[in-house]
Amino acid sequence: MAFFYRTRRALPIFRWRRHLSSSSSSSSSKVPLLWESNSTDSQQSVTVQLYSWGRGASGQLGGGIEEIRIYPSPVASFSLSPTFRLSSPIPGRLPSAPVLLPSSFNEGKVDVEIGISCGLFHSALLVDGNLWIWGKGDGGRLGFGHENPVFVPTLNTHLDSVRSVALGGLHSVALNSLGQVFTWGYGGFGALGHKVYHRELVPRLVEGSWDAEICHVATSGTHTAAITKS
Repeated sequence: MAFFYRTRRALPIFRWRRHLSSSSSSSSSKVPLLWESNSTDSQQSVTVQLYSWGRGASGQLGGGIEEIRIYPSPVASFSLSPTFRLSSPIPGRLPSAPVLLPSSFNEGKVDVEIGISCGLFHSALLVDGNLWIWGKGDGGRLGFGHENPVFVPTLNTHLDSVRSVALGGLHSVALNSLGQVFTWGYGGFGALGHKVYHRELVPRLVEGSWDAEICHVATSGTHTAAITKS
């Protein structure tokens, strides 16, 4: 997956693509608007689009159907204030450009946290603390309380204030603004960190002996790691 953004006036159109993608498309009329900043200017905004491509046999591309996309195609969009500024780089978040700017340039800028993550058969999008997730649902990896697949980006209402997200093979991990880690999905090999091998259908807080705030998380197929900030 990847992000592209451009300055334009955004229109909230909620019509999903329903066909196979064998070529790229930039038609915003087919891309739903998932989120709009409260500070978005009524006349002008920055539209950020999420693109995906490759194998989508389990709906992980987010296009509404099982498909294979051989070119990057737009999946969703969101509208930001023309004065937005990307936040500092964090795993699972879109990093800002490493350019030193005068303090006057940053005055009035609105920080927006944006991130994406791809698991084995599921995907996630993070925008300003909100988490959308979609794809194969077995094992509970989507965190909606069931194991059904979801073919379009869907907001997970069990979480808020999310700072970063990491997707594994059959499980998912999220870090919130309080430095707390939540995991859900298949619990085999102890990947969830809950001292049992049970699956979790909704996000569950990971508890341990550490006292410091957790600042980074990462995951792979069947294991998870975190870094604390002392």
